[in-house]
Amino acid sequence: MLNNGMDSLKRGFSSYLEYTETIKKKENPELEDYLILKQAILSTHHGVEILLKCILNKQSEFLIVDDIDNNYKFAYKEKVDKGYQSIFQTSKAQKIHTITYEEALSRVKYLSDNDLSEQLEKKLKDLNTLRNALSHAEVSIKDIEIEKIFENLLLDLDVLFKRAIGDEYTVFYGYSEIKANYNKYMEYLSEHQMLIKKRTMDALYVAQEKTEQYSGQNEVIYIEDILIAKKFLKELQEDLDFGMDLYNGYCSGKTKIKVTQDGHISFWADDIKNEYLIKFKSMIICIPSIKSNESPIVIFESDNDSIEPEYESFISEDGECLEGLCILEEPKNIIYDPKKRYEFNMRCESDESFTILEHYTEVRFLKKRIFGCFNIQGLVYWDFHALLRVAKNKTGKEFAEFLEGMLERMLKVGE
Repeated sequence: MLNNGMDSLKRGFSSYLEYTETIKKKENPELEDYLILKQAILSTHHGVEILLKCILNKQSEFLIVDDIDNNYKFAYKEKVDKGYQSIFQTSKAQKIHTITYEEALSRVKYLSDNDLSEQLEKKLKDLNTLRNALSHAEVSIKDIEIEKIFENLLLDLDVLFKRAIGDEYTVFYGYSEIKANYNKYMEYLSEHQMLIKKRTMDALYVAQEKTEQYSGQNEVIYIEDILIAKKFLKELQEDLDFGMDLYNGYCSGKTKIKVTQDGHISFWADDIKNEYLIKFKSMIICIPSIKSNESPIVIFESDNDSIEPEYESFISEDGECLEGLCILEEPKNIIYDPKKRYEFNMRCESDESFTILEHYTEVRFLKKRIFGCFNIQGLVYWDFHALLRVAKNKTGKEFAEFLEGMLERMLKVGE
């Protein structure tokens, strides 16, 4: 029953994925192309029905039977006498009728202790309506209606079935396993006094929910949308501090990261009072094992950037960056001329009559590259220097794929 249901669910969502990645992107899709949505609906519906019955069957075999008639009674006695695991192994199997999809959904809601949210219940009822329409009539269904049902449906089903069926059910989303066992993981981290890791995983959980960027343990998230990156960073920095290592050797024990209004990322190194700026290209997040004391790793890719024409003569000789001295007065003044920066610093050191204004160094990086690695302070992290050497000639996408492969190899070695 379990394997049957999981196979249908996999087929259904594979069909829907093919639709989103190929059919939907066609300029002029043919009517035949949309038959893949029919397959998605029918297979997903079948998988859901079987797995709902699987939930009930774990509780009691009686719950999946439509009518306890003479056929069922005979089959039940045969099951007991011959030591079968199920009535569907008996000679009366073909004459026993199980409950309908609608009844299975209703019994899971009312006769089990599983948390079936109103949102998921509505989606599953809508899925049943679509399935019936496809099975019994020639219909025209707007693809937007199908997309509404399938949006986050697999994730919600994963959580429901993982909690109700247990480890026998293999989740399709790695994040689903975390969500289904969230309370258990938080209890484990509390019991083992891993409080920083607990705050970290709690922040990651909220960030993934708010951004809909999902990852399981030892998996990778790749983000190119700066607004999503902004939301993610906000949650991670609510009660946590980053450490920073950049490609050129710069590092900081406490770093604050923010997204600027013009599409740049600002990194403030609190211990040395420096600000580093890049044009955002991508962000990669590696999610570690929850029960380890490892930090999630956040990696940024910078993009090629341009500067105002009047400052081009002050760019470093290798074209890598533009360094400035930011003086905090009204209005804020940034000095890019190396001679003027030198004169200011010398007066600060040697001229006792000079009024030293609050200031800091600002460096604007201008080249596309894997820019730096960031970890949560207080947790174990990787050798960033070695990691950045590997990343030297890779794009963010290529490096994310490299990290995925590395994590898979590490898991196999661990097993």
